[in-house]
Amino acid sequence: MRNSILPFYQPTQKVVVSSADCYQYDEEDKQYIDFDSGVWCANLGHSHPDLIQTIEHQMKISFHHGYKFRNYAAEQLSEKLLNLIGFKEGKSVFLSSGSEAVNLSITLAKHLTGRKKILKIDKSYLSAFGHGQISEQNEDLFTIAINDIQAIEHIDFSQMAAFVFEPGTSFGLVHFPAAEFVDLIAQKAKAANCRFICDEVTSGFGRTGKWFGHQHYQIQPDMVVCGKALGNGYPVSALCVNAQTAMEFELAPFRYAQSHQNDPLGCAAGLEVIRIIEANNLLNQSVKTGLYFYHKLQTIKEKHPNKVKEIRARGLMLALELSDFIDGDLINNQLFEQGLIIGFKMNVLRFMPPLTIKLTDIDRLVDAIDQLLSEHVPTN
Repeated sequence: MRNSILPFYQPTQKVVVSSADCYQYDEEDKQYIDFDSGVWCANLGHSHPDLIQTIEHQMKISFHHGYKFRNYAAEQLSEKLLNLIGFKEGKSVFLSSGSEAVNLSITLAKHLTGRKKILKIDKSYLSAFGHGQISEQNEDLFTIAINDIQAIEHIDFSQMAAFVFEPGTSFGLVHFPAAEFVDLIAQKAKAANCRFICDEVTSGFGRTGKWFGHQHYQIQPDMVVCGKALGNGYPVSALCVNAQTAMEFELAPFRYAQSHQNDPLGCAAGLEVIRIIEANNLLNQSVKTGLYFYHKLQTIKEKHPNKVKEIRARGLMLALELSDFIDGDLINNQLFEQGLIIGFKMNVLRFMPPLTIKLTDIDRLVDAIDQLLSEHVPTN
């Protein structure tokens, strides 16, 4: 097979031919356990049969329309999400990617406040492009170090259009800001009419043991952005706003339109994802399985205290940070060769499996990491 794909990222030469639940299979029928949920999307596992059935049903009705129509799936998904977030009388819009939705939330905040500056916590990944792009050219993007309480006092929130809060992933490194830190920023932002945006693209839909990662904090955001697991791999994202923001937009509207906006197919998928999570009590399962996973990782840290810096976890969002002298990239590659897919960045092994992951699969992964660390010869 000729490689005709532009290499914006570097895959292996393996070709996936099928997937089901937590497992993916290559051309040689080798099984891989996916502890990264297809880049954090497949919270229900791959190719969920109920979701497939829902998508097939909706495709026979309508999966795309233009600007002249509304559709029931979008209206119903909006009401469902607003209820889960707690945005009574709020409103939503549905797009295709998390980056789109984050950028739209920032555009909306800038429009409503008349300000340009955006505040984020260091290592937050706001989007792949646009206002949120992590770039030296984005002069309006300001960063505060995680948990730096004193730094908050030096921020002029009256100049900020929005604070974009990512409650967990921190550029894939899995850091959870302290409640005191987040609460103080929220108070300062609210007092200065700086909009509080929660980016739940990665931390939503049971990933942290709650519907949304920000629900671990005592905060009331103005906007919430969803993506990834909303469609369980189908490309749909959402921007949900509270009643006040919706009212302000109605008084000062602007046009934002693209081809795949409020598409019924993506919205039907989102509705089914929420139904499956509720029907199978997957929030509780995320908490219980996450605790099991965390304690198993702690045994590795206790066994290899000089090779493991830290274990971080909330629900089924976990990370094992290796000591600097350990070749984490080598361990990541060796795990893949053993049929274990994880996330890896800056010597952090990241685990964000489907909420349906089995304890025996966790045992297999932890045993493999233990063995590799035992055999590992530190790099110079």
